[in-house]
Amino acid sequence: MMFSGASPIYEQLAAYYKRLIYSGVFAPGDSLPSVREVALAERVNPNTVVRAYGILMEEGLIVSLPKKGYFVSEEIKPEDEDKLTSVLSSLLKEGYKEEDIIATLKRIKEGEND
Repeated sequence: MMFSGASPIYEQLAAYYKRLIYSGVFAPGDSLPSVREVALAERVNPNTVVRAYGILMEEGLIVSLPKKGYFVSEEIKPEDEDKLTSVLSSLLKEGYKEEDIIATLKRIKEGEND
């Protein structure tokens, strides 16, 4: 993931994982990568990842299970579908093609099975 200077890194990380959840890459009940894994992969401080995950918990998208990790909430609210629609619409407005979005989702899903 590339970070821009537009907003704090923790907000960008939260938005990134939010898109993955809304797009179905992470389904209800799925575990998210550990704080340590994300911090190493993205070359950020673990506290940055904790703040990003905190945003997702406040929004009810993920839950933290002590000594187990972070998981996508089993209770995604109906209004979250509106958020997914909003995210996908914004990608289309930014110039992403539908087939590119679908191809990217398939690549992400295939990568999970490795």
